[in-house]
Amino acid sequence: MAQNASTNAVRALDILLVLGECGAEGIALADIAERVGEAKPAVHRSLVSLIQKGFAEPAGRHGHYRLGPAIPMLARRQERLEPLVLKFRPGMTEFARRTGHPVYMMVQAGLDAVCADMVIRSPDRQFSMGVGGRVPMGVAAGSIALMSIMPESDCLYLLETNAHRYLSHPSVQYVDKSIVLGQVRDAQRRGFAVNMGYYLPGEGGLGLPVPSSSLYEVDVAISFNAPLEMMTEAWLLRVIDELRDCLGDAIASRSEQP
Repeated sequence: MAQNASTNAVRALDILLVLGECGAEGIALADIAERVGEAKPAVHRSLVSLIQKGFAEPAGRHGHYRLGPAIPMLARRQERLEPLVLKFRPGMTEFARRTGHPVYMMVQAGLDAVCADMVIRSPDRQFSMGVGGRVPMGVAAGSIALMSIMPESDCLYLLETNAHRYLSHPSVQYVDKSIVLGQVRDAQRRGFAVNMGYYLPGEGGLGLPVPSSSLYEVDVAISFNAPLEMMTEAWLLRVIDELRDCLGDAIASRSEQP
């Protein structure tokens, strides 16, 4: 019975993640079933339960579903990240103004890294990441930065658990857990993470980890994309210093905590 309950819960969560990637037009039941890897009858049963609780709802097009009103209502009640967003956004905005690079604030959410905030000056530079977007922990510079400051046992657990996801995640270079571990070790040595074009053609990224200052906060990473042609060793050091300068008191207040 416990196993069935666990399976049902995981299926419902997977459905919510799929719905979260779709707009107001929703997504068809058959497409949801294909993306979560479950039979349509089982997916439909979970959808019925989600609809009853307001987490999902039928879309305007027949047979399509989208997120329900309970999702934003719950999000507004969860204010844990809002102080962090307000703390880091001025520095992120200044960095985006100075450099033109899109800037993201990433936090860990289980096995994934989620974008909690973003600042972008040009819509053409946003790529696929937006607020609420998620990638497996270990994919791209933001999540590598987060892994570089977590306890070793937690880092290794994420590497093992997400190993199969690294192989299936869209990339332009081959990525497996040994490559991800190498990036984590490099970030621990440097003090910041570097993605040398693993996931986007001609684009890399950097991630600056910012450890939490108390048990009531979370670690964050401030990351950004940049053309690979710019990413010389001297440029990496210079632009990270620029990011630190823009963030200023937001990171200083954390580093000063006992």
